[in-house]
Amino acid sequence: MSDERGRFRKEYRNLAANEIQAVEAIKNTAEIMEAIFENMPGDPRCKALAITKLEETVMWAVKGVTE
Repeated sequence: MSDERGRFRKEYRNLAANEIQAVEAIKNTAEIMEAIFENMPGDPRCKALAITKLEETVMWAVKGVTE
């Protein structure tokens, strides 16, 4: 086990208002970046990788806020 809650959390805590605001800001900014990536010219593979890495970035950022 990684900590006292276990590796795979089955229960989630309620987020504080500032945490909700942070998560919303992260996701709103990511949506803007995704639109930029979707509309940029160039190699489709690079575009797909950029979007995948953006998804990963959002995941880790949200996890950092909500842990």
